[in-house]
Amino acid sequence: MELYPLWLFHKVAQNMSFTKTSKELHISQPAISKQIKKLEEELGMKLIEKSGKNIYLSKDGQFIYEYTKKIFSLIEEMEAQIPKLREKMLGHINIGASNTPGIYVLPKILGEFKEKYPEIKINLHIGNTYEIQNQLLIGRVDFAVIGGKIPEKENIVIEKLVEDFMVLVCSPTNKLAQLNFVDKNMLIDQDFITHESHSNLYEIVEEIVRTELRIPLNIALMLGSIDAIKNAVSANLGISIMPYISVKQDVLLGNLKVLNCENRVWKYSYNLVYLKNKKLSLPAKILLQTIRERTKDIVLS
Repeated sequence: MELYPLWLFHKVAQNMSFTKTSKELHISQPAISKQIKKLEEELGMKLIEKSGKNIYLSKDGQFIYEYTKKIFSLIEEMEAQIPKLREKMLGHINIGASNTPGIYVLPKILGEFKEKYPEIKINLHIGNTYEIQNQLLIGRVDFAVIGGKIPEKENIVIEKLVEDFMVLVCSPTNKLAQLNFVDKNMLIDQDFITHESHSNLYEIVEEIVRTELRIPLNIALMLGSIDAIKNAVSANLGISIMPYISVKQDVLLGNLKVLNCENRVWKYSYNLVYLKNKKLSLPAKILLQTIRERTKDIVLS
């Protein structure tokens, strides 16, 4: 059904006059009559009856008019909101992210978002889990994407996006790289390269090595960035346990080797974190939903 004949019928029904509608819309009466007749034929209903010089709505016409009032009221409401929507899309969004999602997940999503909404300014703050959570609590970021375990707080919502894995990696020149299967005891004489001790990644690695594998954690180097850890491992200065997304490209290029340690799997989740009662701008809400929809594809691709 075309909207134009329906709209003309709606205007005639409002005015209860072809003459008044013609003057209001600057459309000839015959043209209006032709469109309404076309609508009546399409519906198989007689909508408007004439009594002398006056017109009135038939029973079917009154039924259709009740719906056109709703339809064109919604259209008017939409048209009124569009300028506000455009105005709201000219804003700033502050996002927090822990190191892994901030470096390996969010940049692609933000790039796609900026293509659609180039006038929105986005500030991405990357830090360790505790820094980002504190920024969220004091209102410096609208929401955050954090990897690994997150301390629960009453006023914070933690929404799991997707699960990645922590993998054991070494240099291709390491003696372990030639093995298809590694026993945990083979790691005892290996040096580990880890993130700094106050980071979430360090705590995860420590729990895996000391609690799950139950072997000593011999740390050769503590470094402040994932890239620094990868470079040190690639140079055979030690082994490490890292989120798979952070080493995936390096493994494909042959710079790192993933080791199968007793067929063990260690999960590592990415979480959307935000305050329960924080009111987000429309751009922030749209970006939040975009992150929900795209994170899984990027992590698991």
